[in-house]
Amino acid sequence: MQIRNRWQSLKGNRAVCSYAALRRVAVVCLIFLLDLGGALNVLAESLAVSGPQASSVASPAIDTTPRTGQRLTIESTNLESLLLEKGIITQDDWIRLKAEEERRAFEQTAEAGMAGNPRWYERIRISGYTQLRYAAGATDKKFTIPLGDSAATSQPREFYFRRIRLVFQGQISERLAFYLQGAFEGDQSAQNMFNKEIIDAYADYYLTKDKVHRLRFGLHRAPNAFDTYRSSTNRQELDRHESVQSGAPGERDLGIAYYWSPKVAQERFTQLAAYHNGPGDYGVFGIMVYNGQGRNKAELNGDKHIGVRLAYPFELPNGRLLETGIMAFRGAYSVSGAGQPTSTTSTALCRQGLNRQGGCDTTDERITAYVWTPPQPWGLLAEGTIGKNAKRNETTNIIEERPLIGGYVQGYYTWSYSDVGMLTPYIRYGEYYGGIKSLNGAPDGRSRTWNFGLVWEPDTHWRFVTELMLKDGLNETLVRNQAQDSFDGSLLRFQAQFFFN
Repeated sequence: MQIRNRWQSLKGNRAVCSYAALRRVAVVCLIFLLDLGGALNVLAESLAVSGPQASSVASPAIDTTPRTGQRLTIESTNLESLLLEKGIITQDDWIRLKAEEERRAFEQTAEAGMAGNPRWYERIRISGYTQLRYAAGATDKKFTIPLGDSAATSQPREFYFRRIRLVFQGQISERLAFYLQGAFEGDQSAQNMFNKEIIDAYADYYLTKDKVHRLRFGLHRAPNAFDTYRSSTNRQELDRHESVQSGAPGERDLGIAYYWSPKVAQERFTQLAAYHNGPGDYGVFGIMVYNGQGRNKAELNGDKHIGVRLAYPFELPNGRLLETGIMAFRGAYSVSGAGQPTSTTSTALCRQGLNRQGGCDTTDERITAYVWTPPQPWGLLAEGTIGKNAKRNETTNIIEERPLIGGYVQGYYTWSYSDVGMLTPYIRYGEYYGGIKSLNGAPDGRSRTWNFGLVWEPDTHWRFVTELMLKDGLNETLVRNQAQDSFDGSLLRFQAQFFFN
């Protein structure tokens, strides 16, 4: 739904044959014939008449956010393009109109066609994307990105697949939709070329026809942070920041969630996703019960994590969109790679001893808050987190429950230089002080990071990213009775990403 890619497409466009569209055309023609000065007010009244009719339609049941490279292909109408050309509406007004039009078109065609089609294979869509990367090599040999692109430092100056994703999704019935995503990425070695991992496997059951209330079952994203809700299709940066990534490694977990999204929020989440940076609709309120060990990890204790989310998408008086929210979770996490308290060889020791599954149980709790406004044309994203999780004591080797704090702030600007082409430079700075629970022995993940990136999107199905990372932190390798090695270096990476749908 990269509407911004087409905001200058003023020629060769089709009009949408609907009663509301024809009515708006008639109103605008009358405006120009009479040369009235209050054109915008009349247009607003016309749109308001058609608004309730549009809002009464349920939002798309299947996942329509651009996280899988999915792109809707509805063409710009002569009406909206003409209004933009005459200066009656702004670029952001055009984007909001097209977002609503695409939503209605999707509901009236794709959802109805998929849910009502008797042929099962016509109720399923296939999409996906691929990321090919090259890392020039870090200036410090101890430089690592433990929770992100580890291949960039372990195999420098090589081409490698960061992600190869294939998605199957469908609207099985009026109230049931499913989403299945597999991963096949890896480096060139035989054992890692295709990891064949399931990334998402869930079903949505809508409790009401307006899709305000829904339940989600299976492997899906846990309520941890805004950055971990975003997929690599709508996240332009090459990595999520470690301050929030450390709370939910792999972003997903097995569990059951409930989401509540009123109609106005559904429509604004759709508009935010149209800027291809938003994660989509994860509810104004959500609650999830899940294992808590991370994506595709065995449950090492009987405890379940509980996470909650409260967020809201606002539209400011000047038309700018803004989303803000807070998330929190709590549970018991079992750290792997720890030894018994009496071990004389283990690099990390479990003070209370290992549980029956061989894990070291620790308290795992966080609160994360964020604020985000998409590029219109400038954008801002800030996120902060505090809590408690596992971290090894470098002197005693014992895994302790220690406080954590971290966050990041990012600014970016999108320049639409042609009908479809876009350039987006971004700058991000973040810090993290806490442990990394998902790595063996729960090493200290202390770090400070700068990211300078340039994103070029010449087409709706292509994205090229160049990023320079400056980082000082600790290498995650543990040695008994020794502190972790520190580093201070830089890393230059390049990515070519294409979407297919």
